[in-house]
Amino acid sequence: MIQSTFHFANQQSPVLATAIHNGHLMPEMLMKYTQIVAEERYREEDPFTGTIAQLFENNIVLETSRFAVDLNRIREKSVYLKPEDAWGLEVRNAELPQNLQSALYHAYDSWYKVLDSQINRLLEIHPFLVVFDVHSYNHRRGGAHAAPDSQRDNPDIILGRSNMPHQYHALVQKLADTLNGKMVRNISLDVRCDVKFPGGNFPRHLHRNFNGRLIAIAVEFKKIFMDEHSHEVYPAFFKELKELFHAEAMSWTQDVLLKEKL
Repeated sequence: MIQSTFHFANQQSPVLATAIHNGHLMPEMLMKYTQIVAEERYREEDPFTGTIAQLFENNIVLETSRFAVDLNRIREKSVYLKPEDAWGLEVRNAELPQNLQSALYHAYDSWYKVLDSQINRLLEIHPFLVVFDVHSYNHRRGGAHAAPDSQRDNPDIILGRSNMPHQYHALVQKLADTLNGKMVRNISLDVRCDVKFPGGNFPRHLHRNFNGRLIAIAVEFKKIFMDEHSHEVYPAFFKELKELFHAEAMSWTQDVLLKEKL
């Protein structure tokens, strides 16, 4: 029901990156109840975030669409049933049968069970883990030919701290300060904390269940690396952006783990 890749190439590394909104696949059994077209789904998903996560040796990448099961929401809200569940979008053309809803909720439970098992395996090796929860967001809501949304409320990268213990906030601010102003081609990156998005259930789950053993940071990339309407990616820019983030994130992680003795 949920297709994802759990890839742990180096369990000696205390770093994990995830892309839980990367996917576009819809289970066949859902298709006859799905009204939203693939083009519209793709715009609200987080395409290419899996390739960012895969730069990290340990990564989890979703291939199933959030429009099937949204792993960044609590269980009861993880299946979009009504337009208000999906920003007013008409996702369904008929009510989902109860047995299908139950199957989707079961898939959600099973995925989180596997996640927790993998986290526990890493914690048998490391006293503390760092998780980068990678997402992307639209900034041209006015249409393909409209001006981009204001930079004031739409930084190039947003680091979310609302779903973690306050004791880690200053550490995440250091990462934001490190990334802020870095150049990618002709763009000086605008990187800030806690703008626009309050953070989802996935990092909340990790902090709730592994309190004091990890830090999970929601990372939102504005879709400046692609055209969010045509879905064309800008290869050279994207390569430079994701490699910069990976390098700075790994350097920050080592610095935090050594200096803070987490």
